[in-house]
Amino acid sequence: MKIIFFGNPDFCFHPLMSLYNSECNLISVVTNTDRKSGRGLKLSSSFVKQKALELNIPIIETGNVNSDELFNQLNDLNPDLFVVVAFSILPDRIIDIPKYGSINIHPSLLPKYRGSSPIQYALLNGDEETGVSIINLNSKIDSGSILAQKKFSIPNSANFRYMYEKLGIIGSELLIKVIKDMQNKKTSPIVQDESKKTLAPKIKKEQYKIDWNQPANQIHNQIRAFDPYPGAYAFINNKRIKLFGSKIEDIETSSKYIAGQILVENNLLLIKSNTCFISTYEVQLEGKNKVKSSDFIKTLENKEYILE
Repeated sequence: MKIIFFGNPDFCFHPLMSLYNSECNLISVVTNTDRKSGRGLKLSSSFVKQKALELNIPIIETGNVNSDELFNQLNDLNPDLFVVVAFSILPDRIIDIPKYGSINIHPSLLPKYRGSSPIQYALLNGDEETGVSIINLNSKIDSGSILAQKKFSIPNSANFRYMYEKLGIIGSELLIKVIKDMQNKKTSPIVQDESKKTLAPKIKKEQYKIDWNQPANQIHNQIRAFDPYPGAYAFINNKRIKLFGSKIEDIETSSKYIAGQILVENNLLLIKSNTCFISTYEVQLEGKNKVKSSDFIKTLENKEYILE
């Protein structure tokens, strides 16, 4: 089966490698054209382009998925299937080019969490379960018929990095199974139930800011949803401080502690929430490198600190 892979970020790593190492004929990848980024505005390539160069896979770069040039390039390759992971919304005329159509890997149990941030919302909402869906692609966001799903239990300690990696692996394994089923005409597409859809839109900057008047479990979920990037934060002495590796501590508290107040006990950095204390494994003070909380404690003077 001749396959073209569409993608940009490192979430594509496991699916791309699974295709590369499979019996499929990976004839090309499609990715964004190089873009200027960073303080020096230097041109940078997508992860997928860098990996394709390393693996010697032909590359098609595009800055416009609606262009005739892209359509003609893809059509001329006479592909059997498009595999799309973390890429732009494609127009119908491109989706319909391959013999077997186009499929998409999405890291949620659709129709739950349609959109760009399904992993973050699963963590923010304290879900105990999520998974991966592979769907037939259409021009509406994450709404195609479901070809396969696999569930995954979310550990209470899991952060975004862990889930990002784990779901990438699960998606890559499920992808190969779906492709084999398509070849053997064993797929049974299931139309999504629109009444059960929920959305996971792009995360807004204000969602990173911690409100210490919230319950401890909500703050814990917020910290792990943005760990390691970009980091949930508060302010200490008017400086931004990011928190990583949170844990809800079973420590007796009293009314003398207020929300956001720091308590150092047994070499732990403890912060009071609306309900109890939360500890963090690492912190990053504005303008500084990330350090272990046990080392950060040593820099604190012997006085009262309150995070805002």
